[in-house]
Amino acid sequence: MGSLFWWLTAIHILTFQCRSCLITGQFISSPSNSSIIEVIGEGVVLPCHVVADNIPEVFSVQWIFHEQSQKITVNRYDGKNKKEKQDERYQGRTEFFHSEFRAGNMSLHLKNVRSSDKGPYTCVVSFNDTYHDVLVELQVAAKGDVPSIFLRSHKKQGIGLTCHAAGWFPKPEVIWLDGHGQVRKELSTTKMTMMPAGLYSVITSMNLKPGSDTEVSCRIVNNLLNTMSESRVLISDIFFPSISKWLIIFLVILCLSMVLISAVFSKLRSNHKKTVTSAKSKLKKRFGRLKAELDFWEARSHAVPITVNPDCRVLELQVPGAPDVESNASEPAGPNAPSTVPVLVGTEGFAAGKCYWEVEVDQQQDWVLGVVREKGRQEEEGLLPGEDYWAVHRSQGEIFSSEGHRRIEKQQMSNSVIGVLLDLEEGQVNFYEAEQMGVLVRMPLRLGKEPADMFYPFLSKREGTLTPLIQPVLIPVPLKTL
Repeated sequence: MGSLFWWLTAIHILTFQCRSCLITGQFISSPSNSSIIEVIGEGVVLPCHVVADNIPEVFSVQWIFHEQSQKITVNRYDGKNKKEKQDERYQGRTEFFHSEFRAGNMSLHLKNVRSSDKGPYTCVVSFNDTYHDVLVELQVAAKGDVPSIFLRSHKKQGIGLTCHAAGWFPKPEVIWLDGHGQVRKELSTTKMTMMPAGLYSVITSMNLKPGSDTEVSCRIVNNLLNTMSESRVLISDIFFPSISKWLIIFLVILCLSMVLISAVFSKLRSNHKKTVTSAKSKLKKRFGRLKAELDFWEARSHAVPITVNPDCRVLELQVPGAPDVESNASEPAGPNAPSTVPVLVGTEGFAAGKCYWEVEVDQQQDWVLGVVREKGRQEEEGLLPGEDYWAVHRSQGEIFSSEGHRRIEKQQMSNSVIGVLLDLEEGQVNFYEAEQMGVLVRMPLRLGKEPADMFYPFLSKREGTLTPLIQPVLIPVPLKTL
């Protein structure tokens, strides 16, 4: 009889565990308690285990989060292409135990749990034209900061106290206690606000009446985690209506003194900040000036001798207000009107490296100087066909750049020597005020693909001694290394 009883009991247990899976011979098991509690910010494993004789290589498992009326696929693994697909809100926070798939472990590791992760999850496993699922409820919680008690106000009717604590989830229970650990009878008001991270901030207030227990405790309880935090204060008798008026006067004077000290400190700090800002600005300007001088001396170290061909050539340049040898009009040309300018071109041409020379100009007359690129010279015609040029010029007291035909931000130059650096390594032409050792303008070169392109210095030709002169540059002696 006893043996028959044990057999019936065993059959009942197996029937309860397998339920509707007796036909297929496999089922999904989960803990008897399908509700899991996890602390926000930590990781949790949502359990899902398939009990089967053999799990094929081609199978699929997906975890679905039920959010109100919609379903979100948290993560899905397709055994056919062996790839995972995650929802973007769970991106980088979920992973399967791939090495344990064949053992039936379809659990999901959810990292960095958030308050929004709270809710039901379903594990669905499909293979051999059948599917099996299990439901797991995830509850999340967080124990926040230790509460802080503040003196909100003091009146003849009592003392107003405020207790504040942040970082709790779900909504905690707030309790005011006396010195004996009993719940206080005074009425309290509590406000809970959800912070951007999904946690709750708690603010509760009460009024402590005169003659009541002056030991006050503020306790915050998380019933889900079965944990709490508590702060306790002891209110001195001097805060009640019997408080001395001399103490009030002293406190007022102390507060005024602190305000005065804070104002003086703020003023001193503001003055110090202005001084530091001014010093930084001066150092920055000085550093910029030193850097410009170093750049100038480095350019000057590439000085080369330049001679010009005495035969005057004619270039058609886009020079606003430039003198036109074919026109006697006194009005200057428009900013985009080409002018035919007589120029003297250097006999030396450059195809590589860095070359520097200086030109002395007359500040009372208009002039043009720069670099021209020639793609095959036709000496017999007296012209330079297929040429590009980069130049600065003076017209009616103002300095212009040929790059974009724009006026340089200077009404008048302070010296009469212009330095020119033809930098074929960096692909640019730099014009310097030699006496001030500063850059006047930089122009990028439009370098061609033909290696035979040559670049020649040129300057405008005027009558008599008014023609700009290329003056020799003393090349600095390089320092010897020790």
